[in-house]
Amino acid sequence: MAMIERWWRPETHTFHLPIGEATITLEDVEVLFGMSVDGLPVAYPHALRDYMGLHYLHMLQRLTGFQPAEETALSGASRLQLTPVRQHLEAMDTEITDDSLPEVIDRHTRLVLLLMFGGVLLPNTSKNLVSLRFLYHPKRLDDLPGYSWGAVVLG
Repeated sequence: MAMIERWWRPETHTFHLPIGEATITLEDVEVLFGMSVDGLPVAYPHALRDYMGLHYLHMLQRLTGFQPAEETALSGASRLQLTPVRQHLEAMDTEITDDSLPEVIDRHTRLVLLLMFGGVLLPNTSKNLVSLRFLYHPKRLDDLPGYSWGAVVLG
């Protein structure tokens, strides 16, 4: 954060360092985060454009088995607070074992991915909200490596 506050120039999208100007490229994202920059675009499907809060909560329940206890965990039409997700995952961690069914592990994985999207890769200014629109992509976990996630993170 200190580097961004001191040297980032939003008007040119570059860092103005003592050694000269520098910018973050797709190659940097690929090397630093190990994320693919080639592949399918991460796009918002047209079918989901009319979704509102309850639609997303139903999709969340179906794909992860998680339903927030309070509707206030939903912010706007499509964003969910990360705190209830973290609390649910902490309780769920003791239930995941080597004998867990693949469906249970997939649900856990999708929740962890939501935390990564909202808290690390694509955080908002509050660092406590994630867009439930990202649920569409981890619906089929085997397809995730085929997307260009590096371009999304850089964008």
